[in-house]
Amino acid sequence: MCSELLSRNAWSRRNVSSFARPSAGSRVFRFDSVDCDRGLRRGSKSSDFDGCDGGGNAIREMGFSGKGCSAVAREGHECAVDRSRGFGSSDGSEDEESEGDDAVDEETLLMLDSASGKGNCPEVRRSTEVSVEEMRDPLVKEVCRLMSLRSLWNPSNERELKRLLRNMKPRQVCAVILTQEDERVALKFFYWADRQWRYRHDLIAYYTLLDILSKTKLCQDAHRIVRLMRRCGIVRDPEAFGYLMLSYSRARKLRHALRVLTLMQKAGVDPNLSICNTTMSVLIRNNKLEKALKFMERMQLVGINPEVVTYNCLIRGYCNIHRVQDAIGLIDAMPGKGCPPDNVRYHTVLVYLCKEKKIEEVKVLLDKMSRDHGLVPDQVTYDNIIHALCKHGHGNEALEFLKESQINGFQVDKVWYTAVVTAFCKSGNMDKAKDIVDVMISNNCMLDVVTYTAVVDGYCRLGNLDQARKLLKQMERHGCKPNMVSYTAYLNGLCHSGRSLESRDLLNKSEEQWWNPGAITYSAVMHGLRREGKLSEASDVVREMIGRGSFQIQLKSIYCSNLFAGKGEWTRPKNLWKSAEERDVQSTL
Repeated sequence: MCSELLSRNAWSRRNVSSFARPSAGSRVFRFDSVDCDRGLRRGSKSSDFDGCDGGGNAIREMGFSGKGCSAVAREGHECAVDRSRGFGSSDGSEDEESEGDDAVDEETLLMLDSASGKGNCPEVRRSTEVSVEEMRDPLVKEVCRLMSLRSLWNPSNERELKRLLRNMKPRQVCAVILTQEDERVALKFFYWADRQWRYRHDLIAYYTLLDILSKTKLCQDAHRIVRLMRRCGIVRDPEAFGYLMLSYSRARKLRHALRVLTLMQKAGVDPNLSICNTTMSVLIRNNKLEKALKFMERMQLVGINPEVVTYNCLIRGYCNIHRVQDAIGLIDAMPGKGCPPDNVRYHTVLVYLCKEKKIEEVKVLLDKMSRDHGLVPDQVTYDNIIHALCKHGHGNEALEFLKESQINGFQVDKVWYTAVVTAFCKSGNMDKAKDIVDVMISNNCMLDVVTYTAVVDGYCRLGNLDQARKLLKQMERHGCKPNMVSYTAYLNGLCHSGRSLESRDLLNKSEEQWWNPGAITYSAVMHGLRREGKLSEASDVVREMIGRGSFQIQLKSIYCSNLFAGKGEWTRPKNLWKSAEERDVQSTL
């Protein structure tokens, strides 16, 4: 593969690859390696990030020992050295083992002791929200279409994409990033666009991408984006560091998540209530309630007063370790702290009680809300209770609260009915599920595809595939077309009944029936064929997935099935792996 080299003025030293050109005879093009180290372009060093120069004295001053900030900075530098990974590929950080219970050093939270608490970071005016009109913009749609052809890329498509990029506004770029189903593809586009001549990402593009990465385990990629913001002169507020912290937390790297506070201080950004609430949330998610309580004390010492969101984190923390009375006591103490409780605070406790099926305690707490604080249960309260009970399989109890909400004058819609139907179907109680469906019809509540799909899945769980098939046809007669989830539930039922070949035939007819199979659909059929020993057919399904070029697939099962079957057929999965890499499909083991 030969890379497109840019050679204009100050950009002549840029050592990056753009869209890679395949070898002779091949028509496969793809985004190539990401240039994570922008020092060649910006003239900055790998140690510039947040002022972490790796010096032991600076680290010890912050109360760290061992690897400290230099380790985090070193991790960011390593991404610049390893250019062998495909564009947007994960560096494997999310697959590392989680840290132990002793991962949180006591000194890690001492950063607030030296903070001014005034939040001296400049106010950044940015909103990452993108309107529906911007998402539907023809320019955005055309760019997304070209990106979907990345497995069959050619120079003409690249030129067209560059032309479109020059005409895009910042929010249109954000719309393209938000439209991508795979966050790695969004990363590829972001890095590629940033390498283009005379183009510079707007501030909102950075925050949009960070917001996406905060919901994933791609913590190293989030780390790189924060580095790029500094090198590009983009103002970073505590929210940017909060996104990075959340990503580290999702990757189960609590120590690295908390060290983001030190990186923020090194960057000269004072903490504010937002980053403190994020820290509290990260600690609670990792069952570090005592650490969270100590951190809140330090917040108050530096003049950052807790608010309702802060206390809600603690309430959730108490519920996570089954200290419900402490959670209720904190709610009762909130008015004295200047934070009168509202329904949302009680919802956290109510959801926990529903999970544990403590119905009587739920009723007592509802009475306490009204008696002590004048908070009358509203429709949102009942919505939380019903959905929490249904989520954990307590359909009968959910039905009781549904009837109670009707008595109290609240309108019951098909969303509530469908939640109860789903709970009964998952527990195999199809008679009650059909009774609820009859009630819906008598109340002129039209059944939608979600309700039908729940019933189809219920029949498939019981092995009653004929009835499930009849219901799929009934959906079409009533003008409710089955979607991908509906067919996936039916195909999964066929596979678990030993009828995988029949599911494969139905998968082949998807285009005729006007539905598009998803990754889960292919996975269900593939595993069904594998369980029946039909490895050749399973490999064909995986090859078809790769041909679509838009799924993250997992080939581990095929390796294991061949190995444990004693067939030693390593050639087939290796060829599939090679095919996936050629088509730029993210494959993981």
